[in-house]
Amino acid sequence: MKRSLLIALFALSPLAAQAQIEGLVSAEIVQGGRDANGKPLAAIVLTLQDGWKTYWRSPGEGGGIPPEIDWTGSQNLAGAEMIWPAPIVWGDVGMTNIGYQDKMTLPLALSPIDPAQPLAVQASISFGICKDICIPAYATLSADVSGNLPAAVVITQAMADVPQSAMALGAGDLSCAAVPIKDGIRVTAHFSMPPLAENAAETVVFEHRDRSIWASGAQVARQGNHVTAVADLVPPNAKPFDLDGGDLRLTILAAGRAAEMVGCPLN
Repeated sequence: MKRSLLIALFALSPLAAQAQIEGLVSAEIVQGGRDANGKPLAAIVLTLQDGWKTYWRSPGEGGGIPPEIDWTGSQNLAGAEMIWPAPIVWGDVGMTNIGYQDKMTLPLALSPIDPAQPLAVQASISFGICKDICIPAYATLSADVSGNLPAAVVITQAMADVPQSAMALGAGDLSCAAVPIKDGIRVTAHFSMPPLAENAAETVVFEHRDRSIWASGAQVARQGNHVTAVADLVPPNAKPFDLDGGDLRLTILAAGRAAEMVGCPLN
């Protein structure tokens, strides 16, 4: 089952006036299937015109707007976990963007307050799209997601593309070192891991559990199976801070594949 809505986009002009642009993207909610923990699955699907892109949860240094969802107005919903499929990387070295081209399917693991009662969601979504220009966009979708429907094909496909455990792919010897810098800390991660894809550029993304802490694009070097990645973490007050390695997540991206490591022991 799905509910769809063609959404309106708003572009900010240099004078901060808003101009309405229609027809660049459509949004819908699709439902069906359950995750490994038995939670009902749904997905937000954004379909963009050819060549347009939207962003991953960590959009890169190009300044893109990652999707955010406000669930106010939903009924019997305790929470919704966003499950991110592997993104692509584009742009120049040092100013990369991370996201999806032409279409994004974002699975959602839904937690009802009372599993025996009907579940209805209302999702107010803000996100960015980009081609020759970048535009902030908004949509409000609603759907009755009660019932135990078979797995939707688009959700199954997206779930198959979520990052794999790096450890399951042969990663090991992970350690991190953190040193203060003027506006935060510089983190250097060392780990061993076979390449995700032969002769493909690798991107390592650092993320902190506190989403207000900005992470720079990482400088990545590989020698055989040994990888070194260095990134700066900057909190809102732009000052050095004490890092807990358990708050870090590292995602390795290459050729449309992704692997991730949660937590990095500090040395």
